[in-house]
Amino acid sequence: MDLTIPYYFDLQRTPYAFIFAQARTVLDMKRCVESYFCENPRRELHDVVSPDAFIEGDVIIEDGAVIEAGAMLQGPVWIGAGTLIRHGALVRDHAIIGPGCKIGHSSEVTRSVIMAGSFATHFAFIRDSIVGSGVNIGSSCVFANLVLDHPVTEPATKNVFVCLHGKKIDSTYTKFGAVIGDNSRTASHVSIGPGTLIGKHVVLHTKDK
Repeated sequence: MDLTIPYYFDLQRTPYAFIFAQARTVLDMKRCVESYFCENPRRELHDVVSPDAFIEGDVIIEDGAVIEAGAMLQGPVWIGAGTLIRHGALVRDHAIIGPGCKIGHSSEVTRSVIMAGSFATHFAFIRDSIVGSGVNIGSSCVFANLVLDHPVTEPATKNVFVCLHGKKIDSTYTKFGAVIGDNSRTASHVSIGPGTLIGKHVVLHTKDK
């Protein structure tokens, strides 16, 4: 395991690989998204958006995407072509999803990237994470993004570290969830700690499975 982007992701499967051109490792990818939205503010709404959906700020919705009634998008957000955002889902604050993804009822995606053809269809909580293509996030999964070995403050003050070959590496973020490689899957009710690195083709399940 390492921190190089190809170890986790085939960016050729996504239409926005250019956003990560300056990223040296997966730890840089979230900051690349922040920079892109800061430098390219825009609002483009295409195709099927329910009149009962809530759309705020700089939001890009590509052709073929469907935003159902009761869904909330709080920009900056980019929803790729053919992506479905279901009733009650929340997508906000520097998030990119798609193309061809499904974000289900009562799921939340915040400050995260979810690449092509990935699903989080039931009650998922995904924050400050990078999720690859062809990934399935099971029902009620949680991506924790904050260390708890000190009193919690808002804004957070202590950086999240990742562990690689027994060595702790500073993520440089006070909030950082997980990196999940292409074609990986989680069973339902899996909780993933902050700073977790998961490669390609990995299956995660709860301890009693």
